[in-house]
Amino acid sequence: MLITEYTVRESARAKHVRLRVTLSDGLVVVVPKGFDRRRIPWHIEAHREWIVRALAEIEAERSALAPSADRPTSIDLQAVAQTFHLDWIEGPGEKISIAKAGPFRLHVSGPVDDRATWRAALRRWLIDRGREHLIPWTEEMAKTLGVPVERITIRCQKTRWGSHTSRADRPGTVSLNAQLLFLRHRLARYVILHELCHAVHPNHSPAFWELVRSREPDADRLRKELRNARRSVPRWITERS
Repeated sequence: MLITEYTVRESARAKHVRLRVTLSDGLVVVVPKGFDRRRIPWHIEAHREWIVRALAEIEAERSALAPSADRPTSIDLQAVAQTFHLDWIEGPGEKISIAKAGPFRLHVSGPVDDRATWRAALRRWLIDRGREHLIPWTEEMAKTLGVPVERITIRCQKTRWGSHTSRADRPGTVSLNAQLLFLRHRLARYVILHELCHAVHPNHSPAFWELVRSREPDADRLRKELRNARRSVPRWITERS
């Protein structure tokens, strides 16, 4: 098997080449800034056995998840213990509208057979729920930790769960992925805590991890669990268009 399909990502924080296989992106090669990309095939060949096994597992997972690629009948936001039931209503026009039809029930109406359109609408809806829940949650945690935060943004990224941008003379910005809502509560909380701790230590130094563990004794186990957390995210979010 010749492995030729992969995505290369350059990271200023990476000190060596890292290989990842994800459900959404397949094989991802993370390289340090300025790395000679001609050496990538050598690294791939050196880890061929692991890559082939990981790609096979991902393909099996894709097959198992195939039914969920259709229009969802429910959306389970584990982090906030809310499950929404969806009613799909074919209608005229080019836009999808999502309206509350009762407690945790949504009417999704418009061109519901247009997959790209309804997926985009549900992503926007998810980002709105992220702003509704994740922003006050982060503000409350920041207050408890005594960490100043200037701004909190919610997006729907492919890879990162969150990030913290520090500033020299003012509080930084916390950016969170709305997909955190699909994770269980404690795991989502760990991600928020992780990013807030970067306001104190803008790196992954021993002091940073000591601070994280002081606030979350189970941090090491949660960190490992996070590696496979994207399995909790529905395929209509993660799959490529």
